[in-house]
Order: sequence, then C-alpha cells, then structure tokens
Amino acid sequence: MQKTITLIAAVLLLVACKNDKKTEKSTSQKDTSTKVETKKEVALSTQQEQFLATTIAYFKQCKAESTNRNDCRNSISKMITEFYNIGDFRAKDGGFVIYDSIQPIVKKSNDWVKLGAASNQEVLEKAQQAANEGKATLAIDVSETYGQVAMIIPGKLTKSASWELQVPNAAALVNYDAKKSFMEKSLSYAFKSAENIVIYSKSQ
Repeated sequence: MQKTITLIAAVLLLVACKNDKKTEKSTSQKDTSTKVETKKEVALSTQQEQFLATTIAYFKQCKAESTNRNDCRNSISKMITEFYNIGDFRAKDGGFVIYDSIQPIVKKSNDWVKLGAASNQEVLEKAQQAANEGKATLAIDVSETYGQVAMIIPGKLTKSASWELQVPNAAALVNYDAKKSFMEKSLSYAFKSAENIVIYSKSQ
C-alpha cells in the first residue's frame, strides 16, 4: 500500500511540475508580439491530467500485483465512466462492467454515434472536435470482441508517420501490457494501424 501511495504522489508531482512549465510558457508567449491570430487550442485541465495519471499508475500497479488474468478488467470502463462522467458502463451492482462489454454496449446504444473508420482523415478530425467539445469519444478495435479501447481526449491532431494521417490526442489502459498504458499521445500509439479501428462518440 505504501508503495502505491508513493507512486501516486510521484505521478501527481510530475503533473504539477508539467503544469508549472505550461504556465511559464504561456506567460512568455504573452510577452511576444501576437500579430498573427492563431486558433485557440483545447487542452486537458489540471484535474483531468491528474485523474488520468493517477488512474494509469493504479492500473499498472494492479496488473503487477494481479494473480488472475481477469484482475483489473473493469479498470478501463471505470476510467471512461469517471473521465467523461457517464453511466453507460456502470454494472447493476454499482461497479463497472468488464472491458469486453464496452464494444457491444456502444454498438447497441442509441446514444452513441458511429463517426466512422479511423483510416478516414475526416473521421479523425470529427473525433478530436467531439472530444474538445467534451463528448465521450472512443476508438475501438472491432476485429475482436475484446479489442483494445482508447479514449480520444481534449487536445489537437498530430501527424502519425505509421498511419500517414493527422490523428487525435488519446489515452488508454493497455490490458495485454499495462506498461504500455499512456495519456496525451497520438491515437496511433494505441494501435499498430488504423485497420479495423472504428470511432464512436456519445451524442447525449
């Protein structure tokens, strides 16, 4: 337990330092000439950053200490639920469904809209826009029922050399290898290719 607390404290300190640097950069930019109008970028709030960092740290610890392959299987649905503040992945007992249930729930729900294939640049742009507007947005590997699920989070599109597309900002808990779990990296970091990756956004 002490090890976990120390790990979480270190993660939160890292996020705090990162935000201090953001503030310094912002102040510096204000001191320079701003003749050219630029589009305002949307970024994660400090609270969102701390939540994701803490969740990822807990997940890695959970997987490291697990003795059963089914351990920590609801961590992904819990993260999605609490980050977006939605109830779609709540279990009847008040907990959270296992991650295998995410894909069928999204596909059957009228509240989720299929934006399209992640291989389509327009779809990727819509996904980032939806996330920036605060809408729950997920990228799902539909090639298998337990395929990887990644969250599209506030941020901006970045060029992916492997996908050869501009891809959204993302976060994911990687069930098959917890060490690969991440936040604020491009969507292509979660999937080797855009093949079989479909993006959904919650409309309500």
